[in-house]
Amino acid sequence: MHISLTKDLEKFVAGKVRAGGYSNASEVVREALRELRSKEDPAEIDSRELAELLLPAVRSPHRPLTQKHFDQIRQRALREPVRR
Repeated sequence: MHISLTKDLEKFVAGKVRAGGYSNASEVVREALRELRSKEDPAEIDSRELAELLLPAVRSPHRPLTQKHFDQIRQRALREPVRR
């Protein structure tokens, strides 16, 4: 497979390799594609949405989860259809 990138994207990929997080350009592209695929996975989307709801409360010692939080989560779950 051959992929063409704009000059800006080529520089971006090269910068990622230079920074040491990746061994080569192919690793950068594979990671980007995995991220793109995960954004389209319904289970991954649900997981991110749940984390957005719960993590602020969990991380904050002064704001523990309350019954109101659970009620909001329950209402949202009942409102939205299951994605498969």
